[in-house]
Amino acid sequence: MVVDGGSTDSTRDIVTKYASKYNNIRLLDNPGRIQSIAFNIGVKSSSAPFVMRLDAHAYYDKYYVENILNLYHGKDKELINIELIGNIGGRCSILSQYSRLIAETSAILNQVKFGIGGAAFRVGAERGFVDTVPFGCFPRRVIDQIGGMREDLPRGEDNEYNSRIRKAGYKVLFSPEIKCSYYSRDTIKGNLKQMFANGISIAKLMFIDSSAIGLRHLIPLFFVISLLLSLLWGILYPDLWSIALFIPTIYLIANISASIIACYHFGAKYIISLPWMFLLVHLSYGYGTIVGMAKLLCGKGFNVKVNR
Repeated sequence: MVVDGGSTDSTRDIVTKYASKYNNIRLLDNPGRIQSIAFNIGVKSSSAPFVMRLDAHAYYDKYYVENILNLYHGKDKELINIELIGNIGGRCSILSQYSRLIAETSAILNQVKFGIGGAAFRVGAERGFVDTVPFGCFPRRVIDQIGGMREDLPRGEDNEYNSRIRKAGYKVLFSPEIKCSYYSRDTIKGNLKQMFANGISIAKLMFIDSSAIGLRHLIPLFFVISLLLSLLWGILYPDLWSIALFIPTIYLIANISASIIACYHFGAKYIISLPWMFLLVHLSYGYGTIVGMAKLLCGKGFNVKVNR
């Protein structure tokens, strides 16, 4: 099933063409446009025992589906009680869509821990239970128990859903042989817009379910607040600017160090672009979280609802 949220390219024509040849392909409409609504539409339109969410803007290994279902069907003897698993996903590599400096830099900052955090599915890890995975596969019995995704969450809906899965007593399993690739934003503007929106979603999740977020999601918020406090300190106490510059200096050292390490692995040509991209996405993410918290305090745009 392809759940289309009002695409304006040739997506619908392509799907319709395939559907005319294969009767197991369906095109569904998503007037709500966001991913959580698309997921719920797909669940309601299917009777399958497993529901797998495969987002666009990504490429999936040809064994992606097979490897997940093999785990659910008990073909891996290391998994003792598969009934306790509520979601399975794997490693997501970040690729650049174009051979341009900014596009390639964007892909790199999405891969390294200093960029946007150290989630297992981004930086790699051994098989084990985690807090979330991308593009997961859910048993229908689990969906029937906990309900669909929240339709008031344009972003972060997967974090909240995995939190609900864990609260219901199930585990989220990461397995590195399950592989896919995600194409990162290819412009500075696209990255900042994405990170700002992600920051707003983190603020909303703090209100809805704080267990759906981790410390790594809040570090940009702490960073931006510390910069603002440092600036205020310097203005109030001009003779103590050396103290006010402590946080920015520590960040600068960490930023340059992370950039050098990344350049060692990916190439020296990114030594100028990486530090600036790190700084901009961290500021955008943290500022987005502040804006989201301000909206929360003002009671704007936070309708609480769970689709079941």
